[in-house]
Amino acid sequence: MVGMPYPNIKSPELQEKVAYLDKNMPQVGGRSPGKALIENLCMKAVNQSIGRAIRHRGDYACIILLDCRYARPATLAKLPDWIKTSAQVQASFGPAFASIRKFFMEKKRKNGE
Repeated sequence: MVGMPYPNIKSPELQEKVAYLDKNMPQVGGRSPGKALIENLCMKAVNQSIGRAIRHRGDYACIILLDCRYARPATLAKLPDWIKTSAQVQASFGPAFASIRKFFMEKKRKNGE
């Protein structure tokens, strides 16, 4: 996934929800509830995309989240636990490619292909 799939903040419906939350809910950790809603909608889309790649327990896929914002601890915390435990942050293409190659080589060896 390239980038982060933030919702359209110009949407009148989303603007109303954000305004309502910001007016009626307290800030949590210095963040407005409206901003938290937008971030949660974004991460919901990320998690749905991951779920489309991995459909059952024995299935596997390499999911590449291509944006430096995914390396933020707060963003990683919003991924499912079963993804967080195997998530790796790579700063450049070379180490990322090596990690992907290693992943598929291990799966191939494990499955006897």
